[in-house]
Amino acid sequence: MTVTGLAASAAVAVDVINLGPPNVVAGNLLPYNTQGQEVSSIGWAAETNASIARITSDSYEGWACLQSTSVAAGSMEVRTAASFPVTAGTEYLALSYARAPAAGLDFKVQILWLDGAAAPVGTRASYTWQPTATVGSWTRCTVAGVAPAGAVTAKLVLTLTATSAGQSWITDQMSLARAALIPQTFLDYNAQSIEMDASAWTASANCTVARSTARWWEGGASLMVTPTGGDAIVRLAQDFPVTPRQVYRVYPYVYHGVMTTDPIVDLLFSWYDADGVFMHTSFYRWIMGAGAGWWAPLGSAPAPAGAAKVNVGLRFVAPTAGDIFYVDHVAVGPGGVGVVADPIPDAYGASIHVQGLTTSGYTYWSLMRMTPDGALTPVRGPDGDMSKLTITGDTAVAEDYEAPLGESIRYYMKRWTTETPYAMANSEPLSLPEPPDTTVILKDPGLPARSTTAVVGALPDWTRAARQGVSAVRGRSRPVVISDVRTSRTGTLTLVTESQAEIDAMWWLLETGNVLLLQWPRAWGERDVYVTAGDATEAHIVAHAEYMDRTWSVPLIEVDRPTGGVTGSGDRTWTTVSTESPDWLTVLTTSSSWLDVYTGVEGA
Repeated sequence: MTVTGLAASAAVAVDVINLGPPNVVAGNLLPYNTQGQEVSSIGWAAETNASIARITSDSYEGWACLQSTSVAAGSMEVRTAASFPVTAGTEYLALSYARAPAAGLDFKVQILWLDGAAAPVGTRASYTWQPTATVGSWTRCTVAGVAPAGAVTAKLVLTLTATSAGQSWITDQMSLARAALIPQTFLDYNAQSIEMDASAWTASANCTVARSTARWWEGGASLMVTPTGGDAIVRLAQDFPVTPRQVYRVYPYVYHGVMTTDPIVDLLFSWYDADGVFMHTSFYRWIMGAGAGWWAPLGSAPAPAGAAKVNVGLRFVAPTAGDIFYVDHVAVGPGGVGVVADPIPDAYGASIHVQGLTTSGYTYWSLMRMTPDGALTPVRGPDGDMSKLTITGDTAVAEDYEAPLGESIRYYMKRWTTETPYAMANSEPLSLPEPPDTTVILKDPGLPARSTTAVVGALPDWTRAARQGVSAVRGRSRPVVISDVRTSRTGTLTLVTESQAEIDAMWWLLETGNVLLLQWPRAWGERDVYVTAGDATEAHIVAHAEYMDRTWSVPLIEVDRPTGGVTGSGDRTWTTVSTESPDWLTVLTTSSSWLDVYTGVEGA
């Protein structure tokens, strides 16, 4: 420290000496002295109807701030003396804390875009505020805007209002920075963080919405949701384009105070087709804890076939009187976890595509089939039931040939590391087609490529044999009977085939001796059943050798669902083989038999 101009024996008192990095606003393009005038006001220029000065009688941060004084009544403008590099197409945020000389005066924060020749280009980003005039208080004033085509640099501009000459505004902590957008989000910064107003959001049902500075997760404001009775629903005012089958997610931060019960929030995805016609709404439910604090619910859903747009919202379920919620730092975009189920044409099965398995870093996952009564059955995978698999990648595909036909089902995917917590996702409802009303489907659950269909000649007359020991007692008319549970059902199914191809398909199914799954038209009143087939008879319908129709008698015993994995696919075609193998040499070197080619599994 050097002090000059002192007389002999003069003393200088110094206190609170610091050396360290300045308190620069994160990402600020402005130098610290332009941000806070801690050394001088050289970083600013009075453009219109104003004079500027550095003062130390007040400040928001540090020891000094910028004072702008009107020359006459009317609009005043001050701006940064230098311009700062920007990138066209990128969103920027300008910020200034301000205090007005009187209440009700307009204050505009603006970004002036300049081209390579320092000439204005495009329209200024501008937002009008009315800062506080209360001594000791400051108003955080912001504007966000996207740099237009041709923009190379930008200046931060403050436009102030004076009702007379000599009125002074004070401003501090000015910044110009890239907007802190969440990666891969559809939202602009104001919709994400509600820094200027709540115009990007609408109160859809049973609530009011407003920008609030009482709470925030990022920036200095959030969306305050005040329920008015019933489920409170807020939505983004804008729809966003989507691609069918792609998974999309919404990820807000939600604050609530202390509550007597755990509040519930549903993350909503409303899908629309290209003509704007509503399709349906998917939702992901979160139960937040009753304690006060910020929560980060994350929900995702796949866009259904035919979807072109999505609208996103939040539904606060049955809030109690006096509840208030704050929403901030919202992300909407592609990604997240989704389960998409599709029918497999002509195979009476479902193909299930899972996306986002690695999201949130869980270790295990499972895939279950859910019927309308809520019952869960694991889907059969290559190594057995998919009830606990190690996550090794982000996507997976499974096929289910044991799902009931003609009724609504869903697929439930769960991820976890320990028993709790866990995360889950459901597919949209799916109904697999039924067979023709004269036909039964005969499936091999472990080798679905062998499955076939046949016309039913006669349904089984089911018998459940009693298991009893009857002992006559000397001197008594009545015997002693010791009984056990009855056996499972047995019966004989009669089938009809009409061609050599159908005969071959039937024997190819039966020859393994595997447990079979029979599925009937629902109108017959027969439930799906796992069976083993006994001695099968292929009989000629007429004694003419060239007549290919056959009638089959297949004795059946009802058994439990078999264990084990599934091999191959029920919808594998020559197109599949051609896609997998560029030439026949590859087929020959990777398959040891035609069965390998047919199932897609070596050694089948």
